[in-house]
Amino acid sequence: MNHQVSTEVRQDDEIDLIELIQILVKEKKTIFITTILVTLLSLGGALYERDISKKASIILSVEEGYNQESLLVSNVLEKVYRENGIREKDGISLDKFREEFKITGIIPKDISDKKEFLTKSGQTLNYTPKSYRVDLRVGSIRESERILNDYSKSLNEYYRALNESRYRFKYFDGDILNDKKYNYEDYLKILDERKASLKTLIDGREDSRIDYASYGFGYRRIQLELENLETIRIQDLKNYLLATNIVRNPEKFQSEFLNRKIALENSIKEKKEVANNYKRLLNSYTFEGEKIVVPKGVKVTMGDNQKEKYYVELMSSYLKAENELTDLQQQLEELIYVSKNLTIGTEEQTEYILNSLKEIVKSYNTIVQEVNVLEIKENYINSGALIKLATPVEIVSNSKAKMILAVGVVLGVFLGVMMAFIKNFYHFFKKINNGAVMIALFCFMGLNSYSKEEITLQFTHKEVKQGLNPDKTPFDLNEILIKEFLVKRSGVKVEELKNISISPVFPKDSINSTENRLKSGAKDYLYVPTEYLLTLNFKDVSEEKRIKDRLIKEFPNFYINFFLQNATENYDFLKDYSTYREVMKALDNFMNSMSLEIESRKKNAETKEMFYEYNNLGVELNKVRNITFRDVSNYIKSNNIVSNVVLEKILLDGENRYITLELNSLKNREKIYESILKNYTLGDKQATLLESGDISMTSDTGLREQQYIELSKTYLNNLNKENNLKIKLLENIRLSKDMKAPNEEQRYRINRELLNVQNELNSIVSKMVGIELRDYRREYIGSVRVF
Repeated sequence: MNHQVSTEVRQDDEIDLIELIQILVKEKKTIFITTILVTLLSLGGALYERDISKKASIILSVEEGYNQESLLVSNVLEKVYRENGIREKDGISLDKFREEFKITGIIPKDISDKKEFLTKSGQTLNYTPKSYRVDLRVGSIRESERILNDYSKSLNEYYRALNESRYRFKYFDGDILNDKKYNYEDYLKILDERKASLKTLIDGREDSRIDYASYGFGYRRIQLELENLETIRIQDLKNYLLATNIVRNPEKFQSEFLNRKIALENSIKEKKEVANNYKRLLNSYTFEGEKIVVPKGVKVTMGDNQKEKYYVELMSSYLKAENELTDLQQQLEELIYVSKNLTIGTEEQTEYILNSLKEIVKSYNTIVQEVNVLEIKENYINSGALIKLATPVEIVSNSKAKMILAVGVVLGVFLGVMMAFIKNFYHFFKKINNGAVMIALFCFMGLNSYSKEEITLQFTHKEVKQGLNPDKTPFDLNEILIKEFLVKRSGVKVEELKNISISPVFPKDSINSTENRLKSGAKDYLYVPTEYLLTLNFKDVSEEKRIKDRLIKEFPNFYINFFLQNATENYDFLKDYSTYREVMKALDNFMNSMSLEIESRKKNAETKEMFYEYNNLGVELNKVRNITFRDVSNYIKSNNIVSNVVLEKILLDGENRYITLELNSLKNREKIYESILKNYTLGDKQATLLESGDISMTSDTGLREQQYIELSKTYLNNLNKENNLKIKLLENIRLSKDMKAPNEEQRYRINRELLNVQNELNSIVSKMVGIELRDYRREYIGSVRVF
C-alpha cells in the first residue's frame, strides 16, 4: 500500500515539471522581453554609475620652491569659480569647490623605499614632490574637464604675473625739452643716467644670448645702437656745447656754478683722503712668512689665502678711489671751461641744439622700445610655465559598470521566468516591450543637425617635448593659433571664437603612463601631445571652409616664420646720419660689433661647418674694413672733405677740447699705475715636500700675480689710448686748417663708396643670419602639418 502511494507521488511530480516547461516555452516572449527590459535598466544604471565615477585628471610639474599648497591658490580658485558660474550651475560654495580638488604628490620609488626604510628605524625623510596628480569632479564630466583646463591655465598666469619682472624702461618724455628751467647739459645728464641702466642690463647678454630662434641679434643690435647714440649723437652735441659755451639760461648757470664748483672741490678733497688712506694701508702692509702645512693628498686651490685676498682687495679699492678722483677733477676742469664766456647762441645755433636733442631722444626711445620687447619675451621664457603640464587633462574612471550590467542580465532572466507565470500582466508587458524597443532605438541613434569642420594639426619640432615653441616660450596654441593666425591674420571675428575648440589627441592611458614614469625616476618627464584636433562650428559653412583651406595652406609656414620675424633688417646709416664723419663712425662701430658677434658665434658653433663659415665671414669683414672702408676713409681725409664746413669746425673744436681734458686725465692715471707697478711686491711662491709626505707652502696663492698682470694690461691700454688721442688731435688740427665741402663729383663718389661699404656689411649680416636660418629650417620646416 505504501508502495502504491509512493508511485503516485512520483508520477504527479513528473507531470508538474512538464507543465512548468510548457509554460516557460509558451511564455518565451514574456521572458525575453522582461530580460531585455531589465538589462536595459541595468545598462542605464551602469552608464550612470560609470558617469558619476569619472573624473578629470591632470599631472602638474612644479619648479623648485613650489609645493602642494602652491597648487591651491585662493585668488585663482575664486577666479575660476566665478568665471565658470559654479555656484549658479552646481550650487556649491567656494570652500566646497576647493575641497573637490584632490591633489596627490607623485613620489619616485627610490624615495618611497628610502622613506619606508627610515621609518622602520624611527627616522624620517622630508621630501617635497616635484609633480602632482590633480583629480576633479564638479558637475558633469565635461564641465570638470573644462574647469581643470581653465584652472591650470589661470594658475600659470598667476605665477607668471607674480614672478616676472614688471619693470619696464621708461621713455624719455620729449616735452621736457620745452621746459626752460633745464639747461642743455641737464638733459644730457638725465640721458647718461638712464643710458647707464640700459648698459647694465645688456652687459654680457649680447654674448650669452646668441640662440637665433630666441633672440636673433637683438641684444647685439641694441648694444650697437647705444654705442652710436653715445659716440655720435650725444658726443657731437657735447662737442658743440663745449666749443660754443652755449647754455639755455646763462643767469641760472652762473647762479648754480659756484655751488657746483664747491661741491666738486669738496668731493675731490674727500676722495683724496680716501685714496690716501688706502695708500697708507698698502704701504704699511707686511706679509709674515709663516708656513702653511697642507695634509698629504689635499689639493691647494688658487686664491684660498685670505691675507693675499685682503691685499688684492685693498689695492682694488685704492685704484677705484684714484680713478674716481681723476674723473671728478676732469668734471671740474670742464665746468670751469664752460663757465667762461657763456652765451645763449643765435637762433640758428639754438635750433641745431634742440634738433640734436630731439634726435637723441628719438634714438633713445627706439632703443627703450626694443629693450622692453626683449625683456617681455625673456620674462615669458623664464616665467611663462612655472607650473608645467606633465599631461593634458584626461577623463579617467574606476567604475563598476560591467559588474552592474552582468548582475542586471542575470536578474533579468530570473524576473522573466517569474513574469511568465503572471498571465494578467501579459498585455502590459507587451506595451513596455514596444516602448523599450523605441528607447533602445533612440539610445543608439545619433542626431547631428549641423555640419562642422575638423582639422588635425601635428607638431614635431624638438622643443615640443618640453612643452615649448622653437623660441623656448611655452607652447600655447591659444596664443599662436587663435590670436595670431585666426584672429590677426585670417580675420576671424572675436565673437566666433566660442565656436572654435582645440583638443589634444593622446593615448587613453597617458596620465597613468606619465605617473609611472615619474615614479620610476624620470624627474623632468613631460608628456606633451604632438597632435591636436581643431573643430570649427560656425553658422556660416563657407567661412568654415575658408578657414580650413587657409590653415592647411598657410599655417605650417606661419608657425615657423613667426619666430623669424625682424631677423634680416638692414642698417641704413646714410639715411640715419647727415655728415660723412657720423656715417664713418657708425660704420666703424658696426664693423666692431660684427667682429664681436662673429667671434662669439665661432666660439659657440655647433659644427665645424658652421665654425669655418663664420671664420670666412670674419675674413670678408676684414676685407671690407681694410680695403673698401679704408679707401673711402683715406679719400675723405686726404682731401679734407666734410659735409658742412661751419658745423665741422665747431665740432672739431669741441672734440679737441675734450681730447685735451682726456689726455690730462690719462697722464694722471698713468702716474698712478706707474707708481703702483713700481712698488708692487709679489709673493714668494714656494713649496717643499716634508719627510712626512705633507706639502709645506709659503706665502701667497697667486692672487697678487694675477692682479699685477691686470694692472699692467690697464696701464698699457692707457698708453695706447693716449697715443691714439694724440694722433687724433693732430689730424683734427690739420683738418681744421684746410677743410672743404665736396664738389659734385666728389660727393657722388663718396656717397657711392659709402653705400658700397654699407651694402657689403649688410650682406655679411644676411649671410650670418642665413647660416642660422639654414640649420633652423632644416630642423623645423616640415615639423608642422595640417590636414
